[in-house]
Amino acid sequence: MKEMPNITFIEIAYKLLTDSLLNCTDGPFQVPASKIFLQHLTPTYIIALIFSTVLCLTTVAFGVIHLGYIGIYVTHPYRRAFVLYLAGTAPFVSSFALISMYMPRIWFLAHLMSFFYFSIALYFVICLLMNIAEGRQQVVKKFASQSKKLSVQTPPFCCVFPCLPTLEIESRKIKFCELMVMQNPAVRLFATIISLILYFEYQDASFIALKVLDFIFLPSLLLGIYGCHILVTTVSKLDELIPYRYIVVFRLLDIYFMFFGLQQPIFDFLARAGIFGCGSLMPPLETAFFWKNFATIIESFFISIISTALLKPSRSALFDKYPSATCSSPSAESMGSIASMSTQESKA
Repeated sequence: MKEMPNITFIEIAYKLLTDSLLNCTDGPFQVPASKIFLQHLTPTYIIALIFSTVLCLTTVAFGVIHLGYIGIYVTHPYRRAFVLYLAGTAPFVSSFALISMYMPRIWFLAHLMSFFYFSIALYFVICLLMNIAEGRQQVVKKFASQSKKLSVQTPPFCCVFPCLPTLEIESRKIKFCELMVMQNPAVRLFATIISLILYFEYQDASFIALKVLDFIFLPSLLLGIYGCHILVTTVSKLDELIPYRYIVVFRLLDIYFMFFGLQQPIFDFLARAGIFGCGSLMPPLETAFFWKNFATIIESFFISIISTALLKPSRSALFDKYPSATCSSPSAESMGSIASMSTQESKA
């Protein structure tokens, strides 16, 4: 490996986006097939694969348990379908990450499929919200009786526009926010198909085009996240949602998606900056994405553990058939506290 000569800042930035600061003359230049990759593993890679496999299988086991509980203890068919999909997020993402660790050539497919799954999950978490709140008309009626307004001061645009107003809650505005979220998986499906065509046709030569494509479709993603945050921030204030622990469901998905979305550009940048060197088994980018998938599996495992602890049937009214009084309806003490909170908010 040779050091790069002195170059300007603009040249460095361009190489970080399109090429690499490394000048690898003796490293691997092609991504190996899985058979060759597994035959030449170093101890570090072996340990990482064993650890990842154990965590992924544990995550899948938790997922199977979650799906079983949801199928048995959630009565409403649409609500059950939404919760089943959301519960499958961590096992799905973790499984694809593990497969791409064993088969380095499919890392791009694994990333796109997981990203698309997250996009649909964002829409389904809003569908679940509106199902619990009994639809747009009921939301408008309940908020009108409490004199509350629609808050648009939410991420990701609240940091850029700190003086966003509050709006009167109307059915058409709620529907518009739903459409903001719904357009994201539709656009993401189109972007996924185009990305796969470019990658499988041009391989490494397609990376610049793929970065441009990501930049073009970024507004769709931000718009979907923004609409999701507006609806959750507003509707989750309803007292009826508190026993369902809906905000926990949303925050777990939101944080999980944030980490997943940020990892790809971060590991890409680190690889091009030379942090992973020229690679011993794979080129720098694929080496970086191997460790990105390793991190994804760890995150998926912790999401499964946290969701198991915070959303167990005895603590969430989503599981309406679970034999627990605290599950079917909130206690008198909690209802009193909710009424007190509502009174204080209306006075404010």
